[in-house]
Amino acid sequence: MNILIKNKKVIVIFVFIILLLLGIAAITQELNLDIPETEVSETEGEEIEEETEEELDLPPRKPTRWFISNVGGMTLEETESRFVAMRSEYSLVIDYPGNIKDFPERLLEYKNDKYIFEIRSLYNKGELQRTQWIFKDEKEVTRINAVFIQPKDSGFIELFSEKSFLMSEITFNEDGSKNKIDYNEKDNLITSSEYFDWDAGAQKYIKSYSDYYRYNRSLSLRAVERIFSKDIIISEPMRITFPRRLMDAIKEDFLESQRLNIVPDFFGDVFASVSTKMIFETDERGRIMTQTFYDEEDEIVWVINNKWSNDRIISSVKTEGETELRADFEYASNGDRIVERNFRNGKLERIVRTNNKIDTEELYFEDILVLKAIWEDGKKISEERIR
Repeated sequence: MNILIKNKKVIVIFVFIILLLLGIAAITQELNLDIPETEVSETEGEEIEEETEEELDLPPRKPTRWFISNVGGMTLEETESRFVAMRSEYSLVIDYPGNIKDFPERLLEYKNDKYIFEIRSLYNKGELQRTQWIFKDEKEVTRINAVFIQPKDSGFIELFSEKSFLMSEITFNEDGSKNKIDYNEKDNLITSSEYFDWDAGAQKYIKSYSDYYRYNRSLSLRAVERIFSKDIIISEPMRITFPRRLMDAIKEDFLESQRLNIVPDFFGDVFASVSTKMIFETDERGRIMTQTFYDEEDEIVWVINNKWSNDRIISSVKTEGETELRADFEYASNGDRIVERNFRNGKLERIVRTNNKIDTEELYFEDILVLKAIWEDGKKISEERIR
């Protein structure tokens, strides 16, 4: 029995030695093979070199940071991981691009090797809400601030000077249109701005109007003079455009950085042509108190006077020649407008009562109700004539 066991051990060792020698021989043969050079096309070589250069253009990537946030995107509390942050209703991640491919197409033209890039993405229950890109120079001064809303594909881009003055602002609208505002300053005050609309056919910006800002001795905005550069039918609320500050991006209503003067439909559209102008006069709080429209001969066409209660217009009066139109407004506690009354030369013509998406419109003649209509989402669903 002992002899048999010893013979088996000898056989196993012998087999192992044979296999080892065969493996060494095979490896030796592979090493002696002529390995052909890998053929790389000129195009592939350029792509590899270009990608390497793009990566080298960017500063070293910093660690990703996650925060518990709020609807405004504030960094309330830093967390150890994404999973912890995502348990909150709102979470924010601060990241840094590792490659030029990470940049949105809208921002590629502003890329500068001297900039430091930061990406802030806000999530609501795990769904991406908006992304903010911040470009800073070597002195840590913000030179570009961009915010994009998901999934509406809207947002804005702000361009700042090295002194933190907002030079230009581009707005991307949900309908695919876009516009641009260029600002001019002197002694740290905005002296004027130019408003441009994007012409998709001509593939360029066309100037619509220029605003000239006037200040009082305390440096509060006193008036804005708007001179039109093309023929425009203004059917939307008139706006005085102010620069959007960087901190506005953390507010829930960060896209609303303009003072709205909601001109009621009862007043009709504004037909502005080249060289006509409009002057807005404001109070110390930036509220539009009067709005005066001038023709090409610098003659007054009409004037609108507004009466405010806190931040809401409660009455607007438009005077044009011998005609006076007045609109009075009532609001709910949450600020929603619920009643609008329209008068022509002191006589009631129309009342609109709003309840959620339902508008009840009443038309009057000589102060007597003659017609009642119900509107839902802007569509008339019923009409009743009153005898």
